Amino acid sequence: MLDDLLKADNVVVRAPNALGDLVMATPAFARLAAHYGRERLTLVCLPAGKPLLNGNAWFREILPYDRKGEHRGLLGGMRFARLLKQRHFDLGILLPNSFGSAWQFLQGGVKRRVGYFKEGRSFLLHAGLEREHDAEGKFLPKYTGRYFMDLLDVICVPPGPLIPTLPVTEAERANAATALAQRVPGDGPLVIVAPGAAYGPSKLWPAERFAQVVNSLSGARILLSFGPGEEETAACVQKAAGRSFGTNEGLDLGTLKAMYQQASLVLTNDTGPRHMAVALGVPVVCVMGPNDPRYSALPDVERGEVIREQVDCAPYTWPCQLKECPIDHRCMQSITVERVSAACRAVLQA
Repeated sequence: MLDDLLKADNVVVRAPNALGDLVMATPAFARLAAHYGRERLTLVCLPAGKPLLNGNAWFREILPYDRKGEHRGLLGGMRFARLLKQRHFDLGILLPNSFGSAWQFLQGGVKRRVGYFKEGRSFLLHAGLEREHDAEGKFLPKYTGRYFMDLLDVICVPPGPLIPTLPVTEAERANAATALAQRVPGDGPLVIVAPGAAYGPSKLWPAERFAQVVNSLSGARILLSFGPGEEETAACVQKAAGRSFGTNEGLDLGTLKAMYQQASLVLTNDTGPRHMAVALGVPVVCVMGPNDPRYSALPDVERGEVIREQVDCAPYTWPCQLKECPIDHRCMQSITVERVSAACRAVLQA
């Protein structure tokens, strides 16, 4: 059966939902394209992530799955399933772990489906992989991009490099140049600051500390980058800094991606902008709190510094992976402005 999967003529890939995970999936996309060829591959992803892949050489088509809009609910799901059926896919590769993604491919007539055996969906899959556990039954942390690549090993797709990349079009570069000239004029090094995090408040380093670091970077041009729902955090940084910064407000993600490519440094929490910067070859100073770095670290590729402080959170185990800190957020509170400022200056002076 595995030989048949490797010879599939019409393959659909379900992308992960989070933007950071989408970036970390790009080595798997490149690996699939190297084997199957672009003309045999289609990607299903959320509309928010589609601009990140503008100009890609991996997929002939990207189908936006708008689960909050036209594909919402039962009728919307049926509408999207009809789109899939019209394309007669003979193989589907599921990068998300959810039951719903596998059920969607079944309803969409995808003949054979490959994914991790999670959330009770094993009976919906024709091939797959169990997530690795330790002796106590706990999941073993693994770089998310490696997690996706391991799934391709199941169907014997030839190996490829584990290096995230993002395409940037000439139109995006032109739009970014115009936006930068308007929003952060000057000739100093461009520092993009991303103080938000969609995961939850536990990932947030205090806004006033971001402000102090930014104010310490004399001569740098500062662009404040934030996504939907992070507006208040960005406003807090500007208020604490006592001055206004250029922002990405109103810009599409494709233009923002090209702006990131021009940066000398990205200062961020452990969130999507970190992975965008890594994929674009831009140095990062990442402030990390309760999340296990093994899920996101790519030391041979990532430039800059990931800043963490080991703490005792008894009765909780650190890193806890919790979205909200149940005590005093000491893992983030213990990271000083001085340490982060020094790391930023080291990158800018390198």
